[in-house]
Amino acid sequence: MRCKKIPWTMSPMIIFFSAFLGCSSAPPCPVTPVHIEETREDVKMMERDLAAARDRADKLKAELDEKKSELDSKKDKPGELRKKLEELKKGSGRGSTKDEKKDKDEDKEEGEGEGK
Repeated sequence: MRCKKIPWTMSPMIIFFSAFLGCSSAPPCPVTPVHIEETREDVKMMERDLAAARDRADKLKAELDEKKSELDSKKDKPGELRKKLEELKKGSGRGSTKDEKKDKDEDKEEGEGEGK
């Protein structure tokens, strides 16, 4: 029985205290119209800066893509450049004897493969 009386006695107290707490006035707002205008101007400047940063990012991305494609096209060139370098070395008499031996051995192997 005692458990049934406690909620009934507590409910008027809860209603009484909530009425006092809920009816208070709002605290004063410290924001002035000047502060609001300054914030709007700051937002406009930041939006312009953001647009400029996005444009710069797009330009840098395009430049990076261009450099990557340039690099990819240069990846094929070392073999061609090595051949030209070997030709220049042979023409100037600086070709190494090891290279000449390799070339002779390769020529012999090719000749043997054709004869069979």
